Amino acid sequence: MKGKVNSLSQARDVAQDYRLVPEDFMKHLLLTLGIVAAMVLIASFLFGVPEKQPLTIKAYATQHPVAFEQVALRALDGQGQLANYGPPYNHGTGSVQTSIQSVVGILHPINAAQDFILRPLSMAAAINPALRPSLKAFASASAAQQARWEAAATTALARASDHNGAVVWPAGSYGPVRTLLAATLSLGRSGLMYGALTRDGAVVDRFDNQNALLFLQGSPLQTDPATQSLQGSAWGIIHPAINGYPGAWWMTVPTWIYQWPFVANSAAPDALALILGFVVWVLLAITPWIPGWRRLPRYLGVHRLIWQNYYHDHPGGQAGAIRGEGVHHA
Repeated sequence: MKGKVNSLSQARDVAQDYRLVPEDFMKHLLLTLGIVAAMVLIASFLFGVPEKQPLTIKAYATQHPVAFEQVALRALDGQGQLANYGPPYNHGTGSVQTSIQSVVGILHPINAAQDFILRPLSMAAAINPALRPSLKAFASASAAQQARWEAAATTALARASDHNGAVVWPAGSYGPVRTLLAATLSLGRSGLMYGALTRDGAVVDRFDNQNALLFLQGSPLQTDPATQSLQGSAWGIIHPAINGYPGAWWMTVPTWIYQWPFVANSAAPDALALILGFVVWVLLAITPWIPGWRRLPRYLGVHRLIWQNYYHDHPGGQAGAIRGEGVHHA
């Protein structure tokens, strides 16, 4: 009976305190959407941050042809960063920082020579059969012969020059390597290299952009941030890429974790930060089942401050809620 009385009291409050009028909610929704969209566009025009153009395979091949062929050669001869990276890409040791990385194992296997160079060129050979003899010659050569060609190409590229976009090598014996690198450069300049790296050769309609994102790891991605003051002590998660504009200020709280000494001085700070964040998420997820902790909002009494004016003006059956008693039905 008491519950019915409270329901009637609430109904009278609504009828007395609010004037009910017919409304077209779709009209209000569309008007609000239009106003917000206009405000966003105006604000972005007035206050938008001028972003630097992204580093792409096509742009790097066009602007730095010699350096691009050097990147391709390091992938081919196994001397590149990804070729000897270690877990989760391969069994290398070049970038193993902690035992956590080794425990994870090989989740995304990468064979740099095959995945970055030879497989994309094999795809290109379908429309450019002139590549097939060089691919066949390289594949049929012994590992020792391949290593000699690659060593000669490494020395040559250190002295090569860019003549109007053409990479000029000094005379030497490079076998099919020079042709393969020139073809890789052409593929990169055409913009098709990205597509060749993202396509899964075994499944026609399956795409994965992992290799396309990792191809320029190493020198290209290590030198490019220098143009944005994002290297060494100048770098940070909330550091602005464009001077004079705010950085990602909303990341201030998460970056606090990186200031803890045992995280900052660790060989794997990102892994520790993610683990700590996951622990916090788990605690929040199981909060409803933790005795004492789940009653903390009632003990703090923040709800009393929020609703005190309402219940002061509407005394009655709901007043008990301000004391955390709730409403009990008969």
